[in-house]
Amino acid sequence: MTRRCRINISLAVSVLAIVVCIFGCTRQEGKSGGPAEKVTIAYSATTDAVLAEVAHIRGYYREEGLEAVSHMHPYGKPALKEVLEGKADFATVAETPVMFAIMKGEQISIIATIQTSRKVNAIIARKDKGILTPGDLKGRKIAATLGTTSDFFLDAILATHGISKKTVEIIDLKAEEITAALSKGDVEAASAFSAYISLAQRELGSRGITFYDENIYTSTFNVVTKQEFIRKNPEKVKKMLRALVKAEEFIKQNPEEARKIVAGFSGTDIAIVHDIWANTSFSVSLDQSLLLALEDESRWAIKQGLTSSAKAPNYLDFIYLDGLTSVKPNAVRILR
Repeated sequence: MTRRCRINISLAVSVLAIVVCIFGCTRQEGKSGGPAEKVTIAYSATTDAVLAEVAHIRGYYREEGLEAVSHMHPYGKPALKEVLEGKADFATVAETPVMFAIMKGEQISIIATIQTSRKVNAIIARKDKGILTPGDLKGRKIAATLGTTSDFFLDAILATHGISKKTVEIIDLKAEEITAALSKGDVEAASAFSAYISLAQRELGSRGITFYDENIYTSTFNVVTKQEFIRKNPEKVKKMLRALVKAEEFIKQNPEEARKIVAGFSGTDIAIVHDIWANTSFSVSLDQSLLLALEDESRWAIKQGLTSSAKAPNYLDFIYLDGLTSVKPNAVRILR
């Protein structure tokens, strides 16, 4: 991995913390009329939680009466872990780690989806190792971040091209470790997501090849909290959602400024942000497609023996509809 790429990943959290302090502390206007209530938000310090990041930088949480403390992570799975451990109130995370947590019995709920994309996952492979088509993945050593969308997308690609998992060797790596593993030749291909795709592409250059498939998977990034937190703090949930809706409107009206915000505090090159932005929808919603994705991924996890559960739960019990219904009712499109 190049020195620039290492700096982008390793310093992203530090840069974001500084920017949050500068911007968040300067926007003091609030509408709550009382002292701000503290909440802790764990989220990915890349391009996966744009609405949550913009809401913080623009001071929308404070405007709604929340004193938001951010805990940054390289991707969503470790952010969710903080909520499960009681170290954060909210997490921004893709639906796959949420599914695995629920299948393990965790009492959590999705309060909103904040972005979706059909092109945020891909297989990056070493073309110089003879991988020219997805069919060439057979017999290869492939990295994936297990328990995330990277895991699910890899299985979907293999199944689509008639490749049995038994014919490949899957190496579990953290998302931020994938670029180096590909560059050094420790693996011949990897299932990656978000900015890590672009980082790997840049590192490999002409040695690499990328396989997308926009028809087999749509990724969602969501805001999740414990059900106990919702029961005790329904108004905090509504304040959180109102701040995210404000961020959504800001992005619609000021897309270029929003991209600069994301690039600045994530340490991501603005060109990469533009690439990802072009294939991503930013909206606070709860859609039927989220429910279907959770159910589909549960069947996959059961079939692959990735969970001890033999039956998928009723995911309506794990999606909190009342909060968003009270804040943005037309964005709730889940059949009850």
